[in-house]
Amino acid sequence: MKARRLLPSLFLATLPCLPMVASAAPSAEESITAPETHNRELKVGDKAPDQYKRDDQAIKDWKAKGLPAPEKESHWVRMGDHYVLVQITNGVVLAIHPAS
Repeated sequence: MKARRLLPSLFLATLPCLPMVASAAPSAEESITAPETHNRELKVGDKAPDQYKRDDQAIKDWKAKGLPAPEKESHWVRMGDHYVLVQITNGVVLAIHPAS
């Protein structure tokens, strides 16, 4: 007799948890991220926005701009009034030079 009463109350007790489990799974739209902008200050050691890890952002003529050779797995990008050396693999800022 007690088991018959326990089962419905157990079901009702777990019912409020079901919407939380369903909302935890991301839908296709929720998993898309917008491109980040650099509206915050970056320091050496900080992580740059992902868009600056891409090859199309790299400065090809770094030598003509007076910049040192990029380290392995990194490239120079322009962020506002500065040239920033960004590690391609993880986006870490390795160096910052003012643009002349």
